[in-house]
Amino acid sequence: MKKVILISLFIPMLLSGFSQNDPNAKAILDKVSAKNKTYKTIRVNFTINTTTSQSDSKSVQKGSLLLKGDKYQIALPNNETSFDGKDVYNYLPEVKEVNITKPQSKAKKSDDFFISNPKDIFRIYEKDFKYKFIKETTIEGKGIYEIDLYPIDLQKKYSRIRLQIDKNSNQISSIKTFLKDGQHYLITFTKFVTNQEIPDSAFTFDKTKHPDVEIIDLRF
Repeated sequence: MKKVILISLFIPMLLSGFSQNDPNAKAILDKVSAKNKTYKTIRVNFTINTTTSQSDSKSVQKGSLLLKGDKYQIALPNNETSFDGKDVYNYLPEVKEVNITKPQSKAKKSDDFFISNPKDIFRIYEKDFKYKFIKETTIEGKGIYEIDLYPIDLQKKYSRIRLQIDKNSNQISSIKTFLKDGQHYLITFTKFVTNQEIPDSAFTFDKTKHPDVEIIDLRF
């Protein structure tokens, strides 16, 4: 009976402790957030490595990302998505087609946050997550912090996200998403340039440069 009572008291304490965000992780993430908010523009090159544990398959994609306030452009080998602050342009060069849509509401956003909402990629931890400091390590001579994010919404398709943060620059160097179906997405940032002038025209689709592309307007 005493054991049952002790266990019943101990379990709520464990749950309560996990519900608290790790203060060590918070201190590091606050520095990252403060640093990123000082940038007027960001240019990033990245690599996406996808692995599937069940079939042991792997794939690699390289791309680039432009950020300016709420505007973004994300370029991948087979498509380019831009948001000009009002509309989303999804350009598919292989089929010579561009779809124009309104941005998704928060309720409809995909679990693939990098594609559905890349403007928040360097501040995804600011809401909807609990976080925990894992360790400090060294990779290629650089001091790296590892922090895990756990979604508050347990219906998400992923169980956790691991951030690797450069200790000296206070910048996220990689993001690894662990999906519940066994797939892992690792986004590694290979080049990071800030406060470089980016024209607003970079975030929209210029049909005069692509006269042979079909424009499909889905804004309704």
